[in-house]
Amino acid sequence: MSAPEGPAFVAGGSGGVGSAICARLASSGRPLAFTYFRGREKAEALERELGRHGGRVLALGVDLTDAARTAAALAEAAEVLGGLESVIYAAGPPLEMNFVSGISPETWASTVATDVNGAYNLFHAALPHLRRSRGNLLALSTCALKRPPRADVLSAAPKAAIDMLVKCIAKEEGRFGVRANTVELGFIDAGLAGQHIDAVWSPELIAGIKGDTPLKRFGEAEEVAAAVAFLSSRQASFITGQSLATDGGYQL
Repeated sequence: MSAPEGPAFVAGGSGGVGSAICARLASSGRPLAFTYFRGREKAEALERELGRHGGRVLALGVDLTDAARTAAALAEAAEVLGGLESVIYAAGPPLEMNFVSGISPETWASTVATDVNGAYNLFHAALPHLRRSRGNLLALSTCALKRPPRADVLSAAPKAAIDMLVKCIAKEEGRFGVRANTVELGFIDAGLAGQHIDAVWSPELIAGIKGDTPLKRFGEAEEVAAAVAFLSSRQASFITGQSLATDGGYQL
């Protein structure tokens, strides 16, 4: 019998998509740590819920732009859980949808600093742990890298940088047995996109998006979680440097 999958660390695990990822991993018996930025009560409730699966679960308040705190959280999780085999970036700042001409330099700088630097801080601090476990890292990305969006550059541009970061890690760290991949999200009815679907987007825009998606619907958080669970498992042991589109065919 093969050994069970090792501990996982999910940055942004209290969010709409992140919590589905945590639930999928915890339900398979993996020890799990996840981070939250705000909303301590919500995170603690999720910690209790995930703990019902029987595995160790640890909720950690972390600002990923703080490199020292991020490294300390990873070290704490590794100590409590007995190492780290998977590190997953499912975090990101709230976004406004706007044309480039309407985005202030301050908003641009803040968004890039939060998303790109947060991912870098996480992965940089994770690599020593993943080298020891011959583990893997993964980042949530966007299908907009293949199909540039209108009025959504604040989502797409930082993810393009993160995508290149992941691919470089895959190329550099494979000699240590470390894998690195991304999951490119389409329109998912959860998290930030779900908030826009519910409160911002017009019925005409929603119909247009569904019409441009071959499967004619939005995705669900659990479908993203399934893709993440596969790539962060040993079943994907010879897959690295890849981007798995989970977008209902929207890139086509």
